[in-house]
Amino acid sequence: MISLYIKLMRIPQWIKNLILFAGLIFSKKVFEVPSLTKVSLAFVCFSLVASCQYVFNDFLDQKEDAKHPEKKHRPLASGKLDSGIALAITLIILPIALVGSYLLSAEFFYLTLFYLCFNMLYSKVLKHIVILDVMSISIGFVLRAIAGAIVIGVQFSQWLILCTFMLALFWGFSKRRGEINILKSDAGKHRKILEEYSIEFLDLMMAVVAGLTLVSYVMYSVSADTAKSLGTPYMVYTVPVVVYAIFRSLYIIYIKNMGHDPTRAILTDRSVLISGIIWFVLILFLMFGNISGYNPVLH
Repeated sequence: MISLYIKLMRIPQWIKNLILFAGLIFSKKVFEVPSLTKVSLAFVCFSLVASCQYVFNDFLDQKEDAKHPEKKHRPLASGKLDSGIALAITLIILPIALVGSYLLSAEFFYLTLFYLCFNMLYSKVLKHIVILDVMSISIGFVLRAIAGAIVIGVQFSQWLILCTFMLALFWGFSKRRGEINILKSDAGKHRKILEEYSIEFLDLMMAVVAGLTLVSYVMYSVSADTAKSLGTPYMVYTVPVVVYAIFRSLYIIYIKNMGHDPTRAILTDRSVLISGIIWFVLILFLMFGNISGYNPVLH
């Protein structure tokens, strides 16, 4: 039963919550033990709250999921795990995670609680409204980014928030495209909102959003505020890595047909993982390598 509940929590999805560390990295506090500890605890609390939301979603959608070629294997949809037991465990974990969030920071707690309520609204209403369904998912990523900054009391670049929103939109539309591609004419039977989309429309949306994602990141990398806050004017040299990651993502979606499961695609694609590591190391090198000679007074 425990293994089934852990599967229900979708631990691999916790990778989405790594964005909580963005504020820590870009505020140059990544090597400060108190801040690193606080964000790490925030990551655990936020992830547990998100997992509880997944349980609620699976409970509400178990009849629809039972008809889906892949989701039918989920613990509740398959009937392998009793829904009453799953809800009981969740109602124990959720208060603990929320109390932990409050102990870390009142502002972080309120934002985490808002995230939970917003996702409930998504499950009941927003996921049935075309375009808003994907935008709601993207807002969730922005809330994660802001939450990670709030818990250690730092500001988050508006360009970086916009980039986060656009990148999440890109993966959201790719997921819708992948679902339609797998389910074909039966897509609407498994998820009603898929009737409102088409492959052609989603291709257009993805092209627009991919371009906006790159523009947002480029604007962030060349911003004078970024150079001042990070202590280096050379963030622009990270752009090629980001460009490659976006193009590789398009390859995964269109050639490898894994757009329906973005998390799995990221975790299983070696090139995406390596490019992410290179980007991270390059960021740290530029911020802490003392190679820029940047003087904010002169800029």
